[in-house]
Amino acid sequence: MNGKRPRPGSGWFSRDVLAAVGPPVTVRGQVFTTPWLAAATVAAGAGAALGSRPLIVLGVLVLACAAGMRGWTVLMLRGVNLETAVSETRCLPGDRVRITTTLTNRGPLPLPWLILDLDLGIGLRVLDRAPAPGGDPGRQSIRIRSRLGPFERVTWTTDVACEARGIHPVGPLTLRAGDPFGFFVARQDQPAAEPVVVFPRFRSRLDLRLPLRDPLGSTRVRHLLQRDPSRIAGVRAYQPGDPYRSIHWRATARLGEIQVRVEEPSGGVRLGIFLNLDTFDHYWEGLDTALAERAISVAASLARWADDLGASVGLYANGLTAGTDRTLRVPPRRGRDHQASMLGGLASISPFSTVPFEKVLRAETVRFPPGSTLIVITARLPEATQALIVRLLAARQSVILVPLGDCPRPAIPGLLIQHDLSGVLDGEIEPVDGPGTIATVGPEPHGDVA
Repeated sequence: MNGKRPRPGSGWFSRDVLAAVGPPVTVRGQVFTTPWLAAATVAAGAGAALGSRPLIVLGVLVLACAAGMRGWTVLMLRGVNLETAVSETRCLPGDRVRITTTLTNRGPLPLPWLILDLDLGIGLRVLDRAPAPGGDPGRQSIRIRSRLGPFERVTWTTDVACEARGIHPVGPLTLRAGDPFGFFVARQDQPAAEPVVVFPRFRSRLDLRLPLRDPLGSTRVRHLLQRDPSRIAGVRAYQPGDPYRSIHWRATARLGEIQVRVEEPSGGVRLGIFLNLDTFDHYWEGLDTALAERAISVAASLARWADDLGASVGLYANGLTAGTDRTLRVPPRRGRDHQASMLGGLASISPFSTVPFEKVLRAETVRFPPGSTLIVITARLPEATQALIVRLLAARQSVILVPLGDCPRPAIPGLLIQHDLSGVLDGEIEPVDGPGTIATVGPEPHGDVA
């Protein structure tokens, strides 16, 4: 903790402070409750009626003291500013993050005592103090007791370690303060700061020999090249059959006739990673959390590996992302920003499966052109999924199975199985893995294999 005194020039009586509308402040009487104030009013009234000066003085003193202490309590938070900052908001398991809380008093009224309660997600382990259980499940609370003088600034720092994958809240923060005698307590709630996103564990470097295929190889497709919507080559006149969303409205307004965007073609490997979070055959059997987390980490490792190779990677799973009712869906793209989107999606995903994996696989694979590479990461492989894999192979897709746990290795002609990938997370994060073992079940898959 450290304290400084800001310049009084922009203090409590300045126009900015007096006009500021911060979080609402609630004031509650600790001693002078409604019965006390009612009794003081009755005493003053009875003293006046009976001509008893002691009763009048007692009632007036109680009322005056209550009014003065309440006014102090209300006004002393008028010039108080509370800020919370996080040193890093994108982390890996094991990283340390510093949370800085700054309390500034720009007014002339001191805070004789104050209590700060900062809520944190339980995935952030507090290193420098003992937290208390939070008010909500999955939360913990840090309590700070201090005081704040006029025109003073105080800063507290809290170091936390990122223990687990997920989106961990930092806040809200509650400030309680009161008058010197504790007659009244004012409470102010500050909104939460930006949460800490902890990515799943992944290998930063993988030396795999997965046979990724290029859709522009020997397979004949309807459109010779894929189109990249982020790269616009120009505009042309509208033709029947052009999609409505391709209309370039500015060019249409300027030229007086409907114009559509012409997107630059993009070749290269198009890859889809499909993550199945089912760890048992039936949902009532429960959840193997360790196996689900391993599957998520394997998906993160493969997503980073494929993106580093320059492939256009998409990521899909049958679990919901935090704060939404949608399953994880990251359409194929490439680049560092896209890699961060995939890792962020895996950080926010729930380990519980919410829809059948076959539904996700069927709905998303239709968006991939023939000749694409589809990687299926799963610990369960029911007959419905195997039948869908057979149909994908028949549609001239390259399917690579990454089995985890006791997942069966089906003898499907053309299916590629990546062995020993479930151990990529054993040990440290940074060391390089040896090459994985790739095995082909049945005859070679359709098309060229790189």
